[in-house]
Amino acid sequence: VAAFIDNLLVRFYGLRPFYNVKTRDDLVGQLVVALSPHTSVGVVGRIVGFSSIQALYAHPLLHAALRRDCDGDECALMLILDCLINFSHQFLPAHRGSTQDAPLILNARIKATEVDDMVFDIESCKEYPLELYTKAEKFASPREIKVPQIRDLLGGEVKGLQYTHEISNINMGVTCSAYKRIETMNAKVAKQMEVAEKIRAVDENDVARLIIERHFIRDIKGNMRKFSSQQFRCSKCNTKFRRPPLTGNCTNCGGKIIFTVSEGGIVKYLDSALNLAKNYDVSAYVRQSLELLKRRIESVFGREKEKQVALKQWLG
Repeated sequence: VAAFIDNLLVRFYGLRPFYNVKTRDDLVGQLVVALSPHTSVGVVGRIVGFSSIQALYAHPLLHAALRRDCDGDECALMLILDCLINFSHQFLPAHRGSTQDAPLILNARIKATEVDDMVFDIESCKEYPLELYTKAEKFASPREIKVPQIRDLLGGEVKGLQYTHEISNINMGVTCSAYKRIETMNAKVAKQMEVAEKIRAVDENDVARLIIERHFIRDIKGNMRKFSSQQFRCSKCNTKFRRPPLTGNCTNCGGKIIFTVSEGGIVKYLDSALNLAKNYDVSAYVRQSLELLKRRIESVFGREKEKQVALKQWLG
């Protein structure tokens, strides 16, 4: 990317190259812009090194400014000149939502008091007090133990954060999240529930409820709304239509008209949600909400057809 930017500066704008990168180490010290999905504010940072993990190591406040809490949410990095030269409002689509995923605003200095306050709970100490362990044995409330946190540093600049354990290599441990390695949502949920069942401090039934209520149901309902107000497009020339032409084909090229929101995108989490409700003790309200949602989907797309199979399939 740095070489491309330099070529652009020289051959298109008639200017001198800026980066002159020969090796990876030449990028250390260069400014970058971090941008998380579904936002429009990029945060300016500086490259300080490299790691072999599939993740971004950065100051906790940068993650918070990106509205990410380091639990696997993704974000993008771009060289700042790539952002400044190759971005324009004229490149953005005209439809609603086009302002997302574009660096409309750059945040050059993070104000600690203006980011998501979840990051203030991160500890900043060289060692944990003995009281933490003695209280933990008695299942005491975390509020009873005072451990230095980022919130204690908010009076001045948040720098010089402390940590408890030295390591010899920053790449030790997991280099790729299991969430990325596991392919299907059913398998991801199964692994999450497997961990929840092993941890005594976790109520696996409540975890199942949260997954259904906070993720699956919201996703399914949101996609159902999009389906009812969606556009249609030509599979050949990609022309968009608010309503499908009466001819059934594209009026521009005669191509096939297809949905922009499909049935598969709506029901992709339905089975996972139903399995959770079946296997765990969630409330009757959650079960009924899922059942009503399932009936609503069936009223639009119909029920899954029963398959007739040969009798010999059931014989040894």
